[in-house]
Amino acid sequence: MSDVFGISVSALQAFQNAIAVTSNNVANASTPGYDKESVILNEAIPQANGSATVGSGVAVAGVTRAYSQAATQQLNTSQSTLGQLTSLQNYTSQIDNLFGTTGGGLSTALTSYYSAWSDVANNPTSTASRQALLSAAQGVASSLQSTSSQLNALNTDVNNRITTDVQQINSIATSISTLNKQIDLSTQGAGQAPNELLDQRDQLVSQLSGLVGVTTTASSDGGLNVFVGKGQPLVLDGQTNALTTVPNQYNASELDVSSTTSAGNVLNDSLTSGDLGGLFAARTQAIDPALSQLGQVATALSSSVNAQQAAGLDLKGNAGAAIFSSPTPAAVASSKNTGTAAASVSISDVGALTSDEYILTYKGGAYSLANATDGTNVPVTGTGTSTDPLQANGISITLTGTPAPNDSFLIQPTAPTASSLKVVLTDPSQIAAAGPVAATADATNTGTGTISAPTVIDQANLSTASTNIVFTSPTTYTVNGTTGTYTDGGNIDANGWEVQISGTPAAGDTFTVSKNTSGTGDNRNALANAAQQTQGILNSGTTSITGAVSSMITGIGSQAAQVNTAQTAQTAVNTQASNAVQSTSGVNLDEEAADLLKWQQAYQAAAQALTIGNSLFTTLIDSVNGTFS
Repeated sequence: MSDVFGISVSALQAFQNAIAVTSNNVANASTPGYDKESVILNEAIPQANGSATVGSGVAVAGVTRAYSQAATQQLNTSQSTLGQLTSLQNYTSQIDNLFGTTGGGLSTALTSYYSAWSDVANNPTSTASRQALLSAAQGVASSLQSTSSQLNALNTDVNNRITTDVQQINSIATSISTLNKQIDLSTQGAGQAPNELLDQRDQLVSQLSGLVGVTTTASSDGGLNVFVGKGQPLVLDGQTNALTTVPNQYNASELDVSSTTSAGNVLNDSLTSGDLGGLFAARTQAIDPALSQLGQVATALSSSVNAQQAAGLDLKGNAGAAIFSSPTPAAVASSKNTGTAAASVSISDVGALTSDEYILTYKGGAYSLANATDGTNVPVTGTGTSTDPLQANGISITLTGTPAPNDSFLIQPTAPTASSLKVVLTDPSQIAAAGPVAATADATNTGTGTISAPTVIDQANLSTASTNIVFTSPTTYTVNGTTGTYTDGGNIDANGWEVQISGTPAAGDTFTVSKNTSGTGDNRNALANAAQQTQGILNSGTTSITGAVSSMITGIGSQAAQVNTAQTAQTAVNTQASNAVQSTSGVNLDEEAADLLKWQQAYQAAAQALTIGNSLFTTLIDSVNGTFS
C-alpha cells in the first residue's frame, strides 16, 4: 500500500507544478516578449512486484517555452525593414512639407523676381521699379537660404539620432552579453536554461532589430552571438564589441558609425536596415540630394542673371554689375589624406551641371572621378593644372601640391551654394536694362529701309565692334565681307547679335551696329532677363530655372509618397509576422482556463487517491491490531 502513497504524492506534486506553470502563463499574458510555458510530465520508472510491473507515478521532466526560431527571425527581419522605412519616411515627409511651403515660396519668389524685370522693361528709367527688382531678388535669395538652413537642421537632427541609436545599441548589447553569462551559469547549475532569461534575451534582440539589422547564432554553451551589418560582431557570448560615432572624413559635421574592433572601419554602407539604416538613407537619399538640387538652382540663377547683367548697360552706360554673389563650389580634402595636394573647383558650364557630388581619388599616379552616391566612374578630360584643369559635367577642377596614393577629395559643385547666395547689388541705377549694342541708319541713305534694335543671340561670342551692313542693291547686302539676300523684316545676324531691316533700302544704303553709348530709355536687356523665366538654362539648355524648381518639388513629393506607401505595406507585413509569433508563443487565456480546470481535477483525483490509500492503510492497521488483541 506504500506504492499508493508514492504514486499519489508524485501526482500531487506534478499537478501542483502544472497549476503553477499555467497560472504563470495567465499572469504574463500581457507581458511583452513572454513565451507560453508548458510542463513536461514523464512516467516514473516502474517497479517490479513479483510477476507484475507496477507504475511508480509521474515525474516532472522540465518546463518548456513555446518558441519558434523561424517565426522570431522573420519578425526581427520585418522589424528591421519597418524601422528603416519609418525613419526614412519621417524625413521625406518633413522635406515634402518643407518644399510644399518654403519650396513653394521659392516658386512664388522666382515668379515675382522675373515679373519685376518686366516692370523694369516697361519703365527702364523708374528708380522705384529698379528698387522693387532688388527687393524681389532678395526674396529669392532669402527663400533659398531659409530652405537650405532647414535642410541642414534636419542633418543635425540625423546626427543626434545616430548618436542616440548607437548608445541604445551598445546598451542592449551589454545586456545581452550579461544574460548570456547568467544563462550559462543557470544551465550548468540546473541542467536547463531558465525560460525567463531566454525570454528577456529574445526581447532585447527584438528591440535591437528595430534599431539595426541583426543576425544571430547560438553557442554550444547556450550563449547567443549577435552580428550587425555584413557580419560585424556586436556580441560574442559574454563579450560586447561596442559601436562608436566618428566624424565623416569629408564633412566633420556629419557623423558616421564605426566599430571599435577595427580602427577606422566605417560601417555606414552595411547598416542599411533598422532605424539607424533609415537615418543614413534619409541623409544620402533625401536631405543631401535636396541640398544639391537647391544649390543647382541657386548656381544657375546666379550665373544666368549675372551673365545677362554683364551683357547690358546700366543707367550710366556702364556694363551691368553682378546682382547675386558668385557660386562657391567646394572641394573638401579627406581627413585621411597624407599628401600636400589641394583642390579647387569652379563652374565651367551651367548647362552641363548636375546635382551630383563626386569623389576625386589619386591612385596609380593619376586622378579619377567617381559619383559619390553609386561609385560609378565619371569620365574626365584635362590634367588638373591651372591651364588644363580636369573637366567633367560642367565643372573644372584645379590641383596643386603633391598627392599621396589614395588621397581623395569630395567635390560638391552645388550643395553649398544655396546657403551662401546673397544679393550683392545695392544701387538700383546699376541694373543693366539697356542692350549692349545699338543700330543706326546712315543719314545719307536714300531708301526707306529702317533697322530694329539689335538682340543678343550669342552672348559668348558677342562683339560690340562697329559693323556696317551695306546694301549693294535693293535686294543684296554685305556684312563682314559676306553677301546676303535681303528679305523685308528678315533676320540679319553677325558678331553675336541679330537685327531686322524693313522697308525698301536703296543701293549704297548703310546701317551700322556698334556699342551702345547710353543706357537710358533702353529696355532690351531687361526683356532678356525677364525672358529667362522660360529660357532653357539647365540640362543642356532644356530646362528653365522655374522648371527645375517645379521638377524638384514634384520629385520630392513623389519620393515621400513612395516611401509612405512602402512603410504602410511593411507595417502590414510586420503585423503578420507578429501574429505568427503570437500564434506560437502567445498566451491564449481560454486555453489556459481549460488547462487550469484539467489540472485542478487531476490534482483533486490524486488527493482522493491519497485519501483512499490512507483509509486502506488504516483499515489494515486496525485489522492487524484486532488479530493480536
